[in-house]
Amino acid sequence: MQNRVIKGIIFDMDGVLIDSEPVMFKASVKAFKEFGIDALPSDFLPYIGMDEVHFFGNVSMKYGYPYDEKIKDRAYDIYTEMIGHENAVMPNVYETVSKLKERGYKVSVASGAADIKVEANIRALGLPEDIFDYIITGSNVTKNKPDPDIFMKAAEGMGLNYEECLVVEDSISGIKASKGCGMVCVGITSSLDEEKLLAAGADLTANDLIFLLNLLK
Repeated sequence: MQNRVIKGIIFDMDGVLIDSEPVMFKASVKAFKEFGIDALPSDFLPYIGMDEVHFFGNVSMKYGYPYDEKIKDRAYDIYTEMIGHENAVMPNVYETVSKLKERGYKVSVASGAADIKVEANIRALGLPEDIFDYIITGSNVTKNKPDPDIFMKAAEGMGLNYEECLVVEDSISGIKASKGCGMVCVGITSSLDEEKLLAAGADLTANDLIFLLNLLK
């Protein structure tokens, strides 16, 4: 953070703004079951923050099935039905994002998930539609996390240089993506512990988004 003038905050979505991963695990297990595969929620844990091919495909291959986009599509259908009924919004999201905006920071979302999932999450957050200056998803990039492309595009979408941005992430692939373009990264301990986040390259860690209001005056 030394000698950095932060002007924009880029939030990952899953595990940072909304605790969607347990819901996604449930939806995925149900979808796999419909296709005759008895997957477990824990099967998906290693692929948090990765693209759809890794998230769904690696679990399919574990059980001897090739990656099938129909499973992915069905999982997202189930997820969008479920997420609005779950109490999944992370603590202090509204207060943190609103106050950062009041203080003059630009805020954006850079999620590796597909449009359909991100749109469902945005609705579930209950925030004003225009509160984010820019939103980019895995559907908008050819190289997903851990490639830095999604964060580079988020910075460009806010009209900022990479070094003016701070990323808030909870996954190893997301942290590596942020460091790949030289951004400051705060790791949130919703999915992984502090030691793993720091080992992945996070500059700081926190267990609650409210930490940002003390960090960014």
